[in-house]
Amino acid sequence: MSLLTEAHLLDKYGPLLTHDEVAAVLRMSTGTLRNRRSAGTIKLASVEGLGQIVFAAHDVAALIYEVCEQAKRPQFLRHE
Repeated sequence: MSLLTEAHLLDKYGPLLTHDEVAAVLRMSTGTLRNRRSAGTIKLASVEGLGQIVFAAHDVAALIYEVCEQAKRPQFLRHE
């Protein structure tokens, strides 16, 4: 996982991100994030507390790293 990504998230959002903040970081709507989590296509652990669902910055950074690594695999590269 990229420590730089985690450091950026911690600096900008703190240790816990709201659902809206995670959606903004991943550049998707909150509804899309909710649907993908429900379908299991985005695996992101949540913490229920403070009256809302929040996500650890560490877990969000790990998800970003995982998605980047998957994009580097040959089956995801375009063949022209």
